Amino acid sequence: MKAEVSAIVIIVLVFAASSSISAPAYIPRFGDFAILIHDVSPGYFEQLREITALIDAYSLQNATYLFVIPNHGGEMPLEDFPTFVAFLRELEAEGYHVELHGYTHTGDEFDCGANLAAEKLELGLEALAPLNASPAYFIAPRYSLSEDALAVLLSHNITVIGEDFVYFPNGTAEPVYNREYTWYLPSPFLDYQLASARASYAHTGGTFLLSIHPRAVNNDAGMEFLREFLGFLKTHEKRNP
Repeated sequence: MKAEVSAIVIIVLVFAASSSISAPAYIPRFGDFAILIHDVSPGYFEQLREITALIDAYSLQNATYLFVIPNHGGEMPLEDFPTFVAFLRELEAEGYHVELHGYTHTGDEFDCGANLAAEKLELGLEALAPLNASPAYFIAPRYSLSEDALAVLLSHNITVIGEDFVYFPNGTAEPVYNREYTWYLPSPFLDYQLASARASYAHTGGTFLLSIHPRAVNNDAGMEFLREFLGFLKTHEKRNP
């Protein structure tokens, strides 16, 4: 009886959540969905291995975007971690996309003036140069971004992904469905998060962005969510014509 009540509660909550979804943009480059892995840095090397091994199992490498922190905390410059850089090269060769996630990821570092934003952007691009990567997308740490910093990024032909909007270099902005279901997910909420994500995907006419943070997802419930939802995505990847 208790299980039946829990199932009913989940259905009601999921319906309420999915029925209020607005109409997000359909982004042709991403297609129906994209997987956004935040905080890609040497500090999360083992966690990233676990995540990408699961993504590989579902052959979703081309749908996955790695948002790299070039110098995490100001103490982990990529050049000091050749093994990690080699791993990123391997992922690139498999079809993963290397993108940019701030520079040090310290505080709201891109909530700043234009000159500082330009300086940090150049440092980040230089750090990724050994990967022969030309980032087309940027996510600001904590999604915190000043208007000046946004203008700098757009002027470099970089598309900026926010929590609820995507900002394009041509000056337009579109709403987007960008959600994270696995932030230190407790096991009792696994079924609800899975049901919610599936319903949201089914009711989202535009592009569905699934955000993931290493370590936050690397627990039993988080990885189980990822395993089941990636399988779901794989069987529903042709939702839009």
